[in-house]
Amino acid sequence: MERSAVLFLVWAAALVNAALMAQSVPYDYSSSSECLAEPLEPHYGGGVIVNPNFDDGLKGWSVFGYGSVAEASSAATGNRYAVAGNRTRPYQSVSQKVYLQNDTHYTLSAWLQVSDGSAHVVAVVKTADGFVHAGGVDARTGCWSVLKGGLTAAASGPAELYFESNSTVDIWVDNVSLQPFSREEWDAHRGAAIKKARKKTVRLRARDTAGNPVPGARISVEHVRSGFPLGSAMSKEILQNQRYQQWFTQRFTVTTFENEMKWYSTEVVPGREDYAVPDAMLRFAQGHGIAVRGHNIFWDDPSTQMGWVKALSPTSSAAPRRSGSSPSCRATPAR
Repeated sequence: MERSAVLFLVWAAALVNAALMAQSVPYDYSSSSECLAEPLEPHYGGGVIVNPNFDDGLKGWSVFGYGSVAEASSAATGNRYAVAGNRTRPYQSVSQKVYLQNDTHYTLSAWLQVSDGSAHVVAVVKTADGFVHAGGVDARTGCWSVLKGGLTAAASGPAELYFESNSTVDIWVDNVSLQPFSREEWDAHRGAAIKKARKKTVRLRARDTAGNPVPGARISVEHVRSGFPLGSAMSKEILQNQRYQQWFTQRFTVTTFENEMKWYSTEVVPGREDYAVPDAMLRFAQGHGIAVRGHNIFWDDPSTQMGWVKALSPTSSAAPRRSGSSPSCRATPAR
């Protein structure tokens, strides 16, 4: 093939790619941290969701896990939504079947409300390989809260979106959206966000000691450190591994320790607390300008509790909890 023909094909491919990117759906960053009297419109018009705002009743929707699903509307505005009621299990709710495409990112959003008090509601996508928790929100009665999340499809195939909660109150669902993005679109959106939020045009002027411009001056710029927080967990192995130290300090400005500040690491033997390792890790992080986020003092998971804690009776366990919390708080009083 002649060189001119090859160049034409490359040019044509680039032109097609640019045209596709120009037609891609812009990412919708809008959200609300407030609980609203009425829900906002569905993102992307609902994306691949059929009847996202329930204007056509329950068309496209069904019951998940028995229970019941009914249509309801706002007395003030007439806004229509679905109500999942008669729930005796956390997973009983309204659902819709969708078809996911392999290696595709999906952004998900929905407006939720519960019939009484408050409840943590999670969006779940059931696939052939299991259940994907795609986002959650603390929903309340009397107002609408937005859930925003997403997932990446590991394979093409049918799936089902539904909602579950940590209680059996009725769940109200409205304005649901599931929007697909290819990896190319996702990367383009990420690049555009970085360019907008992290980059700007800078003009450099070289002057001599007298303040006069230096024509033709050569200027070099070296990236020394990230200007925005980027973090990762850190393990105790970093104290002895120089390659780990170099790799970590060149990339991250924020960290939290993996297990070294958890109770089962600092009090293996009852009454004998040892903070030598986390203190050394803290000194290392501070020496490299890395901010540290601490751990919760207690971890409510029986599998992570020490044997001596499990052997305590309900009446004797309170004293170790009280005494164990004080040294943890005193260990780093000003950090």
